[in-house]
Amino acid sequence: MKTHTTTKPAKPVIIYDGKCNFCVSGIRRIQRKDQANQFVYTPRQTPNLHALYPQLATIESKDGMRFIHPDGRVYRGADAIYQIYRRLGKYRYVTWIYLVPVLRTLLKGMYWLISTNRSRLGGANCETETCSTEEVGK
Repeated sequence: MKTHTTTKPAKPVIIYDGKCNFCVSGIRRIQRKDQANQFVYTPRQTPNLHALYPQLATIESKDGMRFIHPDGRVYRGADAIYQIYRRLGKYRYVTWIYLVPVLRTLLKGMYWLISTNRSRLGGANCETETCSTEEVGK
């Protein structure tokens, strides 16, 4: 019988595509809004990522952002965006719209459309293979 190990991080973890200029730009925007420094930002290209967070091993990492809750649950795509923004100051007051079924379906569709075309969307300029988000907040 195979057991599934779940890592429970101390702070919520956001996993993003560090090779995607559009994704890195989005993470930088989130970091600017994250005044409480409540998230850990980790590119999916991080060595040994699945060793750090074994619950990611069963989830395809190329189909969207991941959010690992401190209880170990993993959210992806539009659900991850919802989990992030419901924790960000004034933005938490409008995230209720994601809970409306029709709007949730539309927002998930928009996320899918953007994520499948993200390589054509720009934003960040990277000097290395994996973009860094370290300069934000300095």
